Amino acid sequence: MPSSVMDSQLDARSSSLTRLHAGEDGDDDYEREARKEAMRRIKIAGRSSPEEALGVLTDMANIGVMPDAQVVTALIDVFARKGNMAMSMKVFQQMFREENGLLPDEVTFKILVDGYGRMDPPDWGKISRLLNLMELTYEVSPSTMTYNGLLAICARTKDYERAYELIDRMDAAGLEPDHQTLQIVHEKKALRGYLRKVFSGTRLKFDPTM
Repeated sequence: MPSSVMDSQLDARSSSLTRLHAGEDGDDDYEREARKEAMRRIKIAGRSSPEEALGVLTDMANIGVMPDAQVVTALIDVFARKGNMAMSMKVFQQMFREENGLLPDEVTFKILVDGYGRMDPPDWGKISRLLNLMELTYEVSPSTMTYNGLLAICARTKDYERAYELIDRMDAAGLEPDHQTLQIVHEKKALRGYLRKVFSGTRLKFDPTM
């Protein structure tokens, strides 16, 4: 399906959902089940035809149910995993608007960061802008989960200088490495050594082999 067609379809669906949110007054149990079903359908559609996942938004509007942030994030993930970051960002921009009453969380941003990180080379400019948007606009502070995603990109591309800076920023923010952090640096001697240097002593007590 051409990108312009998907864009126009998303615009129409977003407008319908905005109107739905303005008059929102539904049954909690019904809406909860509808959103669970929407999540299931989005995941199934994402395996074969991501474009079909957009239809889930239309169906939700037709039954009078506003998608929550988790449903929108799942839709963003569908396009990001297929490498269609333009559509992922389009969904983000159209759905996470004040008039829709939805807010992205750290998982939403990590999905977008991971998507741009899978590019060859990674689009660090867009990643940086996403991180600024996350912290300054939505006031979501990056946790170890976000830093793990960033470190994984650096480890894959052997961008060690950037990885050292990220480890320093983790330390400055008072964040601790976790088991996933250690898995990411395990095969990279330079990163493993720097992590051990910065988070020395008892701060790595959960892994005595570090």
